[in-house]
Amino acid sequence: MPSAGLQKQIGQLFAVGFHGLTPSPEIKTLIHEYGIGGIVLFKRNISDAAQLQSLTLALQEEARLAGHEHPLFIGIDQENGLVTRISPPIAPQLPGPMALGATNSPELAYQVGIATGEILSAAGINMNYAPVCDINSEPLNPVIGVRSFGDDPEFVARFASATARGLREHKVVPTVKHFPGHGDTAVDSHFGLPVIPKSRDQLDCCELVPFRQAAAEGIEAIMTAHISLPGIGDGKLPATLSPDVMNILRKDMGYDGMVITDCLEMDGIRATYGTEQGAVLALAAGCDSIMICHTFVVQVASILKVCQAAESGQIPPLRLKEAMRRVGELKRGFLGWDSALRSQESRESWPALGAGISNHSALAEQAYARSVTVIRDDSHVLPVSRSANVVFLFPGDQTPAGGAVDGEGLGRKGSYNASIYLEILKKYNSTVVEIRYGAAGLSAETLRTIEAADVVIFTSINARESPFQRELGLELPSRTRALVSVAACNPYDFLEDACIGTYIATYEPTPEAFVAAAEVIFGASVPKGVLPVESSMGQLSIGVSELDSPKDISQLSAVWNAALPTYPLPAPKLQVLVSQEHGHHFVARMGGDIVGFCLTYASHAPSYVVGNVAVLAVHPEKQGQGIGTALISKATEWYRANLKLTRLELSSVFPRFFPGIPQDLPSTVQEFFERRGFSLWHTSPRNVDLYRDIRDFKAPDAYIARAEEQGYTFAPLQPEHYEECLAGQRKNFSANVSWVGQYEGLVPTKFPSSVMVAFDSQGKQAAWTLMLGPDSPALQKGWALPPLCGPKTGLIGCVGVDSDHRKRGLGLALLSHAMEDLKRRGTEGVFVDWVVLEGFYEQLGFEVWREYRRATFRM
Repeated sequence: MPSAGLQKQIGQLFAVGFHGLTPSPEIKTLIHEYGIGGIVLFKRNISDAAQLQSLTLALQEEARLAGHEHPLFIGIDQENGLVTRISPPIAPQLPGPMALGATNSPELAYQVGIATGEILSAAGINMNYAPVCDINSEPLNPVIGVRSFGDDPEFVARFASATARGLREHKVVPTVKHFPGHGDTAVDSHFGLPVIPKSRDQLDCCELVPFRQAAAEGIEAIMTAHISLPGIGDGKLPATLSPDVMNILRKDMGYDGMVITDCLEMDGIRATYGTEQGAVLALAAGCDSIMICHTFVVQVASILKVCQAAESGQIPPLRLKEAMRRVGELKRGFLGWDSALRSQESRESWPALGAGISNHSALAEQAYARSVTVIRDDSHVLPVSRSANVVFLFPGDQTPAGGAVDGEGLGRKGSYNASIYLEILKKYNSTVVEIRYGAAGLSAETLRTIEAADVVIFTSINARESPFQRELGLELPSRTRALVSVAACNPYDFLEDACIGTYIATYEPTPEAFVAAAEVIFGASVPKGVLPVESSMGQLSIGVSELDSPKDISQLSAVWNAALPTYPLPAPKLQVLVSQEHGHHFVARMGGDIVGFCLTYASHAPSYVVGNVAVLAVHPEKQGQGIGTALISKATEWYRANLKLTRLELSSVFPRFFPGIPQDLPSTVQEFFERRGFSLWHTSPRNVDLYRDIRDFKAPDAYIARAEEQGYTFAPLQPEHYEECLAGQRKNFSANVSWVGQYEGLVPTKFPSSVMVAFDSQGKQAAWTLMLGPDSPALQKGWALPPLCGPKTGLIGCVGVDSDHRKRGLGLALLSHAMEDLKRRGTEGVFVDWVVLEGFYEQLGFEVWREYRRATFRM
């Protein structure tokens, strides 16, 4: 038997469920003897408001009595919509993720997050297993569906982020789920182990996008998925148990928050590795908290199994210490005994419902009104007359519902009281007749009633998983005078069936959502919802391919100038820059038109290669549709596959565009890269471009005199001095391959007066700088931005002093001579790019033109 101390330390890493409306003997044992750190509540634990508050208070009192250092995590799946554990009349029904996605308003998602947090906090619940970050890219997904905000990665990321922010307002821990993404599967992990046969690149482009943003924003907790990913590592272990999958989160995304498993009694784990062994493997892989929701003996056995693994070294001590640290830090940040043990509120003064209930109800009503979506009304049936002869068809048999709906994973079917929906319709048309349909079909008499009706309102609930619903729905257009089809859960039921001329989606079978649908059907309100999943009918897909220059250059230039209006670039200039060696560029098209592009270059050194994302631009009218993410994913896929790189730099070497993210662009640009996993560099040292108007420049006498007193002379590089110049670069700057490459390319016979040289008293070269006039072919080929400062702008760059001649003021004298030389040749301004050094160029009057911030993406 493990020591009591170890047992309780390990227990803090477990979140468990129990049965009953008051603390059961089993849960008390787990709290006192095993020191469990968290409780998971379900509908089975809730009867009314006062009871729920009494229960959470009693649980925390048990933990305090047992000597716990911190209060318990008390968590629940309050996703809202389809998965709502605290439901009316205890608290108002709030719209679920896909209904919120249909509003196209992250602000509403934030407000619903606040309302949810207030309800949970008032109930004594401090952790929500939400928001859902899964992307519902598989219409037949039986477990996610409308629990997802939609099928676009960036869209889902924005709504999940907004919801999490709302929960934090009331000190409720948000937990995004189900990492690395449960959306693209047709198997429910409550009942089996889903397989997602995607490569890492495909996951980066889709499933991982919301989690990467959540990690970048510091999400407090992430829940894992019990799915198989054969394309990651050896692919043998479910994601929850896989170190390879956890490394994506821990190493690639740099996430150091708490990772909690989904329930290990789900068949995705229980039927493959077993719950007890699953607990050991999950902790060893990198999870910090183990969820086991239902069975006391399994919970105890799992804790003891982990204790044995800890004692034997199967779970390394550092791994356990790390998990304990993360759990403890999260508790210290969100929980406190004063709030956990607050005095019991009476049922009548339940705080979330007292003054707040009307506000929450009004918010819910507003959100539902904005979510109902008329996907099409090709039949022009809407609005339905309030005096029409209306038949209402509703599925009477039990309808498909995933294991998460009841939370027990018992495979129960959903069952809904049709009379509630009938009463809603009767508010607008008192003569509506209800017919319930099922797998047995309809009688001839019932079919005659349907055929005689002026309008038939046909309601389906997850018809893609219910053959009898699909069959009747597809038969009705030929049997009815006018048909309104309402998808009361997944919008996919008849999404692609053009024979259904009038099709409405509510995204959840709640009465509150149906009220909003009825208002639209009878013309009491105008439909405002937007379908948050793709339909092949009328949708333009995004295609990403390699740049086909020069054919694409005019469209490329148009996107550049629309997306970067403060950095205008003519097409011929862009053509020269994108045609450089080692460039690998990608364009995004919609309907054949280029709507975005990504310019990248590989910088080759003797012992390594660096991939640089020089420019990423999306046309302003097409932003927010996943185009930028698709381009980044394509670039990372190319560099990983072709050059075996593991990181990309957000900067450019040669040709030179931006040294990083221009800080004069909107803050949303920087946020875009952060949310896609780019790590921003510190602002010190700086990364800036400098400029000086030299029309009135006169070399300072002090700098010139000091150099002359030491015997230095200055002159443009001549052909006979070229090899010595190259030797000087290789001696002093060999670590900077691009620097040396610039001097190697400026052969004096081809590019005269392009380099200014300082010679010592013995005639040896002591310092060098590029000095390129506005018309220099080298400038045109290598730099994008100097012309923006004026047509007669030249460039000074790669200013270097030999190691034997430093600290003598030689650099300033060299620059002074170069600027005088450029001025004599008609140059009016000088550009100095990518400057890190502070205070040097400023001594000659240079000022900051633009500031930048570099970033790195680890693949």
